[in-house]
Amino acid sequence: MALSDTAAKRVERFLAAYPTGPLVVCVGSASVAGIVWLAERSRGRPVTLLIGDMKSRNFAKATDAHRHTALGFVQRSDVTVLNWYRTDRSKQGRSEAHLKVWAACDHAGDPQAFLVGSANLTMAGLHENVEMMTVADASEHSYLRSTIQQLRGKAWDAKERLEEWIEHGDSPADRHHPRGHRSGRSQAGSTRRQHASTASNGCGPQVFAVAILIMAGTWLLITRRKPRS
Repeated sequence: MALSDTAAKRVERFLAAYPTGPLVVCVGSASVAGIVWLAERSRGRPVTLLIGDMKSRNFAKATDAHRHTALGFVQRSDVTVLNWYRTDRSKQGRSEAHLKVWAACDHAGDPQAFLVGSANLTMAGLHENVEMMTVADASEHSYLRSTIQQLRGKAWDAKERLEEWIEHGDSPADRHHPRGHRSGRSQAGSTRRQHASTASNGCGPQVFAVAILIMAGTWLLITRRKPRS
């Protein structure tokens, strides 16, 4: 693959070869600009967008115009947004949907052709990085179709969360996301720092008040002990 042959060009050729029917797009991560890029190339086609690593930081940077376009795309009734990851470290370890697959489906929604590779739905993945995207051989279709169907069946609806993050960027909702804190350490550390800061800020006025009282008492004692003339 020539370095000038970007992932974006590969995806566009794939979409041109299969111009109708629903699309299934599975990526490890996405950005607002990447979703806009998808929206502009999937007009009139139902889209299922499955994202593995969907955290608010991925959507923190975007123009207002891009946010408006991406939000309109996600809110379409024929667009489905799914999220898939697992965090059970004690059994199989953390895993997420890290695949990059574009599937062209027949009108019944059954995937018939697949473009597979390494590019995420971001501007870096589509235009800047050296990525590989290639049409899968028919001998791989059964495997790819089965994998996508399993992921879709076990994923959960993430449309509302994606709408919020597109609209607001770094959303406070991320703090309540199951993967927002990988352990209690950062939260506990933050709490300790907050308590330390509060204690530090609270002691200053108290020490100052005590010092004033001591000085006042000392002055009164000196005044009382002065001999009368």
